[in-house]
Amino acid sequence: MFKKKPEGYRELLVYKKSELLQREIQILVALFPKTKTFIDLADQISRSARSVTKNIIEGWKRNSTKEYFDFLGFSIGSNSEMLEDLGDIVTGMYKDLSKIKGVMGEKGVMGRSELDKILFYPLNPSFPLAVELFLKAKEVNFLLYKLQKSLESKMNLEGTKPQKQKIIENMRQEKQANIEFQKYLKSIGLKRLEDGRYIQEEKGE
Repeated sequence: MFKKKPEGYRELLVYKKSELLQREIQILVALFPKTKTFIDLADQISRSARSVTKNIIEGWKRNSTKEYFDFLGFSIGSNSEMLEDLGDIVTGMYKDLSKIKGVMGEKGVMGRSELDKILFYPLNPSFPLAVELFLKAKEVNFLLYKLQKSLESKMNLEGTKPQKQKIIENMRQEKQANIEFQKYLKSIGLKRLEDGRYIQEEKGE
């Protein structure tokens, strides 16, 4: 039976990226004002960053692919929460932070639609710290989902995917197939009635 190296998680790109992000988050929160609101926010973001790395480690050390998959899901949850907190900072939800040059940069507040359009790779080194960390968190989420996808393929090969997951995926596939079928019917000018019959769709409907 194949055994994973006990410290093998350290070789994972997603672990290296999330560990670096955890360290850089501490640089960010050290700049926060020492008020209750920002002490609480700093604690929340720091806990989320720590949770990402620790769940990767925990998942790696588990015995089954399914458990590993689940712990990566916990990492995704924590990272996504941190991502939203960073997004709130960049988009100006915390006005006191927008005045801190080391956090926001000279440009100040950025709109969410503008923020979401920025690619995390290649990373522009001129971005202010809060934007840079937001993009790095986006990259970590991408890598976590990618790793989960590879584990999902592994479970398919092993035949170990949980029945509940199989049912969810079948329902998703059926829903998508129905959408594609409706598009096809529309393309040939037909529509399906509630009784199951197909009729020619009148022009202008």
